[in-house]
Amino acid sequence: MAGPLSQDGEARSPNRGYALVLAASVAFATSAPLARIARPAHPMAIAFGRVFLAALVLALWDVRGLARAFRGLTANQRARIALAGALLAAHFGLFQWGLVATSLPAAVSLVSLEPLGVVLCAWLFFGIAPRPLERAGVVIATLGALVVARGAGDGEHRLLGDSLVLGAVALYGFYVVSARGLKDAIAAIHYAPLVYGFAAIALGVLLPFVPTHDEALLWPLPARSLAAIAALALIPTAIGHTLLQTGARTLSPSLIALVSPGETFGSIGLSVLLWQKPPTIEEGLGGAIILIGAGVAVSAQRDDPQRPDRTDR
Repeated sequence: MAGPLSQDGEARSPNRGYALVLAASVAFATSAPLARIARPAHPMAIAFGRVFLAALVLALWDVRGLARAFRGLTANQRARIALAGALLAAHFGLFQWGLVATSLPAAVSLVSLEPLGVVLCAWLFFGIAPRPLERAGVVIATLGALVVARGAGDGEHRLLGDSLVLGAVALYGFYVVSARGLKDAIAAIHYAPLVYGFAAIALGVLLPFVPTHDEALLWPLPARSLAAIAALALIPTAIGHTLLQTGARTLSPSLIALVSPGETFGSIGLSVLLWQKPPTIEEGLGGAIILIGAGVAVSAQRDDPQRPDRTDR
């Protein structure tokens, strides 16, 4: 059966693109619940473990091909991949720490603001200007984020955690467009383990300096934490983020951004099933507004499907 990727690992037809986004959304939806299950692992240990294991698994998939691909890169291209890895490390580190410092519904609702970062970075670096509906969607989603923030202080919901998640959101757009900028230099199947490897190096350098306590351990970790980190590495990282990087090379930035509201919807649903903790009124209302805004932005794809979204800058 034909999948969402061509032989060189790139997404092609619109239908395959939507299938790729759906698969990535389902994989991403497991991220926040698995991170909660991984406690008492330190959030930085969780971030490190997921990218280290994902890099290892994907590298072992094609060791020789990965080595050839890396040797074929210029020094500048290698530096750009290292930068993408550093961005991913910061994104994961801030998100995992924010997830500890605020409620899960608030964190995953704010994740739906990621389309803003993707659209703006694509405009800034590739000249892909947002359409009127995309701009309207960004405004609506931003209003939703303000509603979510109003609920800070209720239960586990804290403004500090919200701020850390928003920092992760801000970095997300740069991380996504970095994959697009290297689409002609290296295949996605080789790009992904290199990015995860550089992210693991960046996080590994920071691990000795992070504060720890009984509820935030670096090592040793209980078996449940190790299993959850392994699942994080395989499902939302090796599968979800690799699909995202693949699609980001050729698909419209707004279509790729649809992964974020899909993650929000799935994560909240899983958290309710696992812990019977529905979102508060502010979290639920704000999350719904954010999802509407994301939907409005993505609907622009149907208005002008022939609009060229790729540039060769």
